[in-house]
Amino acid sequence: MTIFLSLVANLIPLYVIIALGFFAGRYIGIDRQTLINLVLYICMPVVVFGFVADLELKPAYALLPVVTYSIQAIIGFVMLKVGRGVYGDARANLLSMCTAMGNSGYFGLPLVLLLFEQQWVGVYMFMLLGFVLYEGTIGYYIAARGKFTVRDSIIKVLKFPAVYAISAGLLLNLLDVQLPDLFKTYWAYFKGAYVIIGMMIIGAALSNVQRLVFSPRFMTLVFVGKFVMWPLLAYGFIMADRTFLHMFEEPVLMLILVVSMVPPAANIAAFAAQFDIAPEKAATTVLVMTIVALFYIPVVLILSGMH
Repeated sequence: MTIFLSLVANLIPLYVIIALGFFAGRYIGIDRQTLINLVLYICMPVVVFGFVADLELKPAYALLPVVTYSIQAIIGFVMLKVGRGVYGDARANLLSMCTAMGNSGYFGLPLVLLLFEQQWVGVYMFMLLGFVLYEGTIGYYIAARGKFTVRDSIIKVLKFPAVYAISAGLLLNLLDVQLPDLFKTYWAYFKGAYVIIGMMIIGAALSNVQRLVFSPRFMTLVFVGKFVMWPLLAYGFIMADRTFLHMFEEPVLMLILVVSMVPPAANIAAFAAQFDIAPEKAATTVLVMTIVALFYIPVVLILSGMH
């Protein structure tokens, strides 16, 4: 119980930031869309570019983004099909996003900083490339496809700046171009802004919601996809590596486990609002699953022996 309470206490600051976002949106008049645009079009590209450009590329680590991207793609398309069978409308797209896309940056990064030594944080950020690339390709496409044609959706994906930030960072990395110290100084500020503003988006999105939309069936499907399917697929890869592949150190495997447990991505609220895909239901689902994660993550970490 002591370990459980300690882990919960260390997660609470993230929830305080969400509450600050709610306060800022409801009582100070902070515009939610402004926060969304700051994260999607300024903070995220800068942060992603810096990590990719400065990463020490090791052959085995190149598989990590492939693993996270593949798991998201499997869950995303499976739950999209399930959603179409259950709902037959744009709620299927929302279900796919809520189950496949995890809050690996705003929520996961602080969690990794808490649980792991500094040397593994860089590996985690490389793993996040799979999340960023999925969000900028399949995830964004599924969101856009709920309201637009295939052609319009592809055009919107091509306009997503994180895709070009990854490409530019990878090019500089392959050319062995060193980033100047001045960039790294301000990049550190962008990383902090990415976490703070990203978590505040959840609260700010809720502050503009006229009513919370609780759908037991939808919540159950999201829970199964995000907190059951995701960890099971991740654990399957972990066991495969421990038994057959032997490619990764144990801390790296634990990073995969941690990232599989994060709640739905905060950007889902942004996408749902942007494309008008049940935004109230999206915001409510992100809020509820984020609260669930406060207790779910410590329990799984304790059961896995990682504490």
